[in-house]
Parts: sequence; structure tokens; C-alpha cells
Amino acid sequence: MISVLVPQDCPDHELQLATIKENGSLSPFAPPVIEFLDTFSKTVLLDDTTRRLPEMAAVAHWVRKAHILELQAAFEKMRGERLWVARGIALHFAPANVDSIFLYSWFISMLVGNGNILRLSQNRSEHVNLLLARLNPLLKQENFRAIRNRSLVLSYEHNDALTQKLSESCHLRVLWGGDESVRRLRAIPMNPLGSEVVFPNRFSLAVLDAVEFTRQDQGQLRKLAASFCKDAYWFDQMACSSPRLVVWVGEQASCRSAQELFWVEIEVEFGRRGLEYPEVIGLNKMVSAYVAAGSGFVDKVHPGACGPVSRVHLMEHASSDFRRIECGGGLFFESEVRDLNQLVPLLSERDQTLCYFGFKRSDLNNLAQSFPMRAIDRIVPIGEALSFSTVWDGNNLLQCFSREIDLQ
Repeated sequence: MISVLVPQDCPDHELQLATIKENGSLSPFAPPVIEFLDTFSKTVLLDDTTRRLPEMAAVAHWVRKAHILELQAAFEKMRGERLWVARGIALHFAPANVDSIFLYSWFISMLVGNGNILRLSQNRSEHVNLLLARLNPLLKQENFRAIRNRSLVLSYEHNDALTQKLSESCHLRVLWGGDESVRRLRAIPMNPLGSEVVFPNRFSLAVLDAVEFTRQDQGQLRKLAASFCKDAYWFDQMACSSPRLVVWVGEQASCRSAQELFWVEIEVEFGRRGLEYPEVIGLNKMVSAYVAAGSGFVDKVHPGACGPVSRVHLMEHASSDFRRIECGGGLFFESEVRDLNQLVPLLSERDQTLCYFGFKRSDLNNLAQSFPMRAIDRIVPIGEALSFSTVWDGNNLLQCFSREIDLQ
């Protein structure tokens, strides 16, 4: 069954697709788009329900007018005198684990002028349904007709024939999801003139300077713990950018002291936030921890494997395959290195975000020059792992969602 979610009162997805084609593209950062996104931002932030939902508030804050104007300035600076226009129609497939990511993908594509089709999972969260409920009334407003006539949000079970039909109608296909989902979708033919941007499974980690960490006072430790919990637990550690490996840099004694302080603070912060997981999550973490040990990935499973913080110590020279253990819920691999450059052998091409604490920008810049091929696309302070950027997985979305015309 095909459900049209946006615009909600559209009786037929084929009719809306025809409307999108008929209306064509907008110019980049068209005033109606900026006004629409700013109105959406205010609608979410002024609503008692949605503003209390962290991921919803984050999206709304991201599309406030002040930030959109910053993006416009960055776009114009990057474009310079070149001629950039919309690609045409963009088809987005949202991931199931962090389904609100579709909003960022849609809004960036909207900003550069594309018409947009989005396919959402039928198992989407209630938070997404709330956002859709806020979007539809806005699209009914006459001053936002331009956005309504260029938007279609669908939900349907896996249907390769429908996906192919939509793919043949688009000029850009954007795939967010697990490796298997991406492989299945990439096998479906699309418009020969179309381009494709893919965001498959990734792995992320945190690196901390042990000595610098132990120098922090209690207030600073609490703040750092809150930032780390935001990165790790916001999407139950299932977001690609949430850290699952924690690496300490320093002498062994310094690392041990820092670890004892850090994980106590994380457990306290977990309780302070009132977070709870069902027992099955704890059991799943314990099983995953012992699977990691049995597979030769770890040499120690710390006590409390069923608790909010489950720690396993990564074996030296462990295979990169430990990254495929995707448990979530607070299962952390842990390791130590003597200096920052020794982090390099631990990295893999699957690694996306490196969160850090206690290092200078120059140190991180030097480290980046030694990364293995394709490893690490983002280097951000702890607390910013889930902050969305127009540069994602090495792609500048403002640029790759656009098309350049060679004007001589």
C-alpha cells in the first residue's frame, strides 16, 4: 500500500509527481523556501510537544532563518562566478534507525532548488509522524504553494517496481541506510542522466587525551559526560556518527585513571537524564560482549555488561571486523595508545566521525594527513557527533545536490 504523507490531502502519488515535473526547479535559496523553513522552525520550537524532543528541536534550530542565511553565504562564496542550478528532482530514501535525517536531506535539496520525493519507512517513529503533522498545515498556506508543488513524501513496503519508476523520474538519488539496503537500492535502475549520492553503514569513535582529562574539575567532567552521552545515547548509539570505540591517549597509568573517572561520570549522567533500557537491551549487550570475546576481538569484558555502560577492551591488532557488532544501547569498545599517531592503525575505511577531547587543531590536522585511504570524514569535539552539517561523509551536499552549467 502506498501512503502519501506530504502533501497529505493529495489523492494520488502519480498526480503529485506530475505536478512536481510541471513546476520545475526553483533558484537556489529562493525566498519562499527560506520563509517556509523559518516558519517550520518557529512552529516546532513554539510547540510544547516537539520542542521537548531533542532531535526535533535540533532540526528546527538548524533551519532557523539566521542559519539558513549563513548557508546561503557559504553557498555563494563556494559558487563564486560559476553558474549553479538545481539538478531537477531528487529522490531520497530515509534510513530506519535515524529517520529524522530525511529532513536535513530534503531541506538542503529544497534550498538549492530541487523538487523532492522522499520514501519513508512504514516503521517510522512517532516523532517523525509529529513533524509531518506540523509540515502539512504549513504546505496548505498559499504563500508556500511553491514548496507544496515540488514535494512528495511517500511510505510503502519494499516495492522494486515502484522504486524503479520513481528512480527513472529523478535526476538525483540519495540513499541513506544500511549496507544491504544500499546494495538493494543501487541495483534498481535509475534515470541514465541521474546522479547518486550514497550514505551506507559507518562506524565512529572518540579519542581523549588522558592527562588532559584528569586535569578537569568536577564541573568540567560533568559537562564532558553530558556531551558524550548526547553523542552516544541520543539515538541509542545506532546513529553512524555515535561513538562505539573510545581510545585513550597517554601512558598506561594515566589512561587507567582517566577511564575510572570517565565511566563513573557517564553512569551518573545516564541516571541524571532518567534514561532507562528494557532488560532485553542489557542481555543483548552482554551477549554481544561475549561474542566479541569469542571472536578474538576483545581480551576483557568489564563487569556490569548488562548496565547502562558496557565496556569491552579491544585486543591489540584486533581485526577491523569488530565494527560489524552493532549492538547499540551503550556497548563500548575501548583501547589505549601512547600518542595520537598510534591511532592510525586502528582506523578503517568504514570510520566516519572522530570525536575528540584534549587535542589542538594542529595535532588533529597532522593526524588527518596520515589517515588510511577513505578513513574518517568528520573530526568534531565530543558533543558534536550528531550535529548535522552540509558536508557529510565527505560530500558537500550544497554542491552535489546542485548542477553546474558551463557558461563561457
